[in-house]
Parts: sequence; C-alpha cells; structure tokens
Amino acid sequence: MSLDAAARRRYARQLLLGEIGEAGQKRLLTARCRRGSAADADAFAVAAEYLRRAGCSIDEGGEEVRIPDAVAVSRFAGTTSLHETAAAVVGAFCAVEHIKATLGLGDACEFPHALTLSSEG
Repeated sequence: MSLDAAARRRYARQLLLGEIGEAGQKRLLTARCRRGSAADADAFAVAAEYLRRAGCSIDEGGEEVRIPDAVAVSRFAGTTSLHETAAAVVGAFCAVEHIKATLGLGDACEFPHALTLSSEG
C-alpha cells in the first residue's frame, strides 16, 4: 500500500511524528476497530471519531476498543452534569491507547478507574 497525495496531505502531521511516520500511518489505515458490547456509547462515539481521523475504520469485524461501561464513566464523572465531559475524556484516552497498541507502541492501558472529575458524586 502506498499513500497517495491526498492521504499525504490529510495525514501530514501524523507522518511527521517519529512514532507514526509512513509505516505507522499505513498500519492505521488498515486497522479496523469496533465497540465492545459493554462500552459506554458516548465514550465510544468520541473514541470512534478520533480513530477515524487517525485513519482507522470502524467495522464490526475489527478489534474491540477497550472502553469502560456506562457505570464506570458515570463514576468518573462524579455528577450527571459532567457525564458528557467524562465521556469525552474517557473516549479520547481509549482512542490514544488503541492507536498505541495498533502501532506496536505498547499494550493498550485500561482507563484508571480511581479517577473522578467531581467530588460531588
């Protein structure tokens, strides 16, 4: 697989990163990922957007993106008013961890369940 001019423009910033480069971008473009059955839907939506922008395909036959369930995201939020923010943070973290694993830069880490955004919950 070769990156055409449009792909080089689209992924120019990623191509400049030593951790990604052309070989890594090609891996991302062939990567397929999916939502796990228990994953929080809002967090997965954020992760899926990051993964698509990185070049990954969202496909039911792909590798599962490890995202906590809705209870864990709510616990992290600490209050219902922060659920959207919590889902965004969890989704972004999980997308980055999935990209790291796809590129062979280590295993995807679990989201640290001891964290919380608010002490109100």
